[in-house]
Amino acid sequence: MKKVIFLVMFAAIGFNMTASAQNAINSIHFYDVKNADMEKTYLASLKEINTIMAEMGFPKNYYSYFKLAASDTTKTYRNCTIGHWTSEQDYKTIHDHPKFKAWANKNKDINAVFVAGQMYRKMYAAD
Repeated sequence: MKKVIFLVMFAAIGFNMTASAQNAINSIHFYDVKNADMEKTYLASLKEINTIMAEMGFPKNYYSYFKLAASDTTKTYRNCTIGHWTSEQDYKTIHDHPKFKAWANKNKDINAVFVAGQMYRKMYAAD
């Protein structure tokens, strides 16, 4: 009986993860950071918004930051931020929330540096 309960619970968790992954969205931002000070400021800004989103009740929605290795000779789009969103509705709700808007307004000078030359895409899970 314990095995059956375990298998049912495991299947339910797996189904829930699959169903939510099908609704998942990733926003991908490619850009260039000009210097280490700007990168440090930007990372602090991302940490702040990730905390705000968790406080708003969306802890599974967050931003991740990536950069190319120093040895990579690529000249442009050396940095990347990926927004992880559980659904289109959560993406919209978060971006329309007064706390998110206040963060964006407070950081508009920081983010403008990256937005001006960025390549942005919103990607959806493939069926």
